[in-house]
Amino acid sequence: MFKQFIDKVDGADVYMITSFLIFMAFFVLVSIYLFIMDKSYLNKMQNLPLEDSNQNELQDVISI
Repeated sequence: MFKQFIDKVDGADVYMITSFLIFMAFFVLVSIYLFIMDKSYLNKMQNLPLEDSNQNELQDVISI
């Protein structure tokens, strides 16, 4: 399938290489972002479903 696409479309290899480079750039940027991300923020987000503070706030709203 790809061979037919490359044979029939002029410059198809440029499109394929460009899309691959865009994918790799995105992957590398996301990886760098994850490595430099604040670890305390990650811990906060990790423990968010387990915290009980939301239930206390909900009870305060219901009791009003």
